[in-house]
Amino acid sequence: MGLWSKLTGGQTASTTPTGRTPRERVRREREIRRIDNGTAKWLRSGGLAPKKRS
Repeated sequence: MGLWSKLTGGQTASTTPTGRTPRERVRREREIRRIDNGTAKWLRSGGLAPKKRS
């Protein structure tokens, strides 16, 4: 195998031996969704903006 094919070839993300199982993908998607919802809630409440004190 030539150097160029070694540099540009290889395995793609879908053929890696550590691919996720369907159960792991579902768990990861749930985790990401939970984090995204928390971030959206944080941003709606003002994010890093100083909080108003009354």
